Amino acid sequence: MSGVEHRSLRSLLRAVPGAVRRDYAATLVSQWFVLGIGLFLFYVVARRGGVAGFAFYQIARGVVSSFQPLAMIGLGQGLHRYLPRAGLGSERLALQAFLAQAGVAIGLTLIGTAFGPQVSRLLGLTGGTGAIAAIMIMLIGNCLCSMAVAALRGTHQVARANTIAAVGFGLIPVIAFPLADRIDDFLMLQGAGMTLVAAWGTLTVRHRSPAPPAPHEARPEPSLRILIGYGLRRLPGDMALPALFTYPTFAVAVALPGSPEAGYVGFVTSAITLICSVFGTLTPVLLPRLSRAFNTSSASVGEGGPTRRMLLRLPLFAAALAAAAAAVFAFFAPALVSGFLGPEFAAAAGVLRLGVLAAVPLAMFYAARPTLDALLDRPVISRLLLGCLLLQVVLTQLAQLVLSAPYAALLALCLAAAVLGSWSERLVVRALAPA
Repeated sequence: MSGVEHRSLRSLLRAVPGAVRRDYAATLVSQWFVLGIGLFLFYVVARRGGVAGFAFYQIARGVVSSFQPLAMIGLGQGLHRYLPRAGLGSERLALQAFLAQAGVAIGLTLIGTAFGPQVSRLLGLTGGTGAIAAIMIMLIGNCLCSMAVAALRGTHQVARANTIAAVGFGLIPVIAFPLADRIDDFLMLQGAGMTLVAAWGTLTVRHRSPAPPAPHEARPEPSLRILIGYGLRRLPGDMALPALFTYPTFAVAVALPGSPEAGYVGFVTSAITLICSVFGTLTPVLLPRLSRAFNTSSASVGEGGPTRRMLLRLPLFAAALAAAAAAVFAFFAPALVSGFLGPEFAAAAGVLRLGVLAAVPLAMFYAARPTLDALLDRPVISRLLLGCLLLQVVLTQLAQLVLSAPYAALLALCLAAAVLGSWSERLVVRALAPA
């Protein structure tokens, strides 16, 4: 990285208020804590559950990640956007959203349990209805805990939001695991514990003064109906993004029922998530700042402006950092797999080397997203994510004609991610082009 690029990066960091930088750092620490706990759980689940139990756990995590956006129907995003505008009714609105979320999640749980045998066979699980019920209880806990964190962030209670996230997503699984004899018991205890933490967090939501509206903008008092309508319009993209990560695990589980390869692929996608976590946190940090800059002054974002130059380079900076991290994962793949999972999982090293390449273009996407969210009114990101997901599914099926299922699924992920990252960077260039 050249000296000019270093100066551009420092200028962008200095442009962000100190409070925003502190919130970013605290949120990143909380997120890394949860991710670290997730890696630790890989280790202990692999030790206790063996290859079969580890595969079940990875499939369960994939189901939760894929269906959580559908179960949340965009309410989390709605709370981020509208709670800062709510007056004294912010506590009531947060509680209404929590109860609505509970109703939707419980309804999906009942549907999933009713079709338990069929869903279990589809996923390649042997536990039948009991296994599906355990996964759905975990889904309820994840949704409600995410809702509580979103409500606290919407009222600018960042420290409490980070605490709820760390306790619900990090400490609860660690406490629940020693109390469970089987993996499905662990999932149920984890879901129940997260539900209790979510209720506690929602009840501690407190009113913060809403931001004054712009003189030309008449904002209605936020309501649950507004929140739901806002979220539903963005639901397709919300579902497509996690599906990019979880589809490889499902594809392998269906192609090779009961085999350990699904667990290997799930471990690889978790490694990709770990690398991308740094860049995924950019949106809540940069988006408010960019929205103000684009709406109040064009001097810093016009042609040749320092902010514009930095935003154009940001996806490339992210790709370079992600490439360095991916190289570390690839070089130490055998040691990482043996250390975290055990020597009997040695076959996962090869798929890890291939899969982490997807982190590079995905980092570009996450770095480009704040700019696109700030500048584009059309749902361009949702359409792009849906297109890349469709591409990934087609490529997975085609690649399985010549490659084994794990390598086919991860190669398709890498190619779809390459399209997503390169197209996002191109959209940033177009969006920042002088009028």
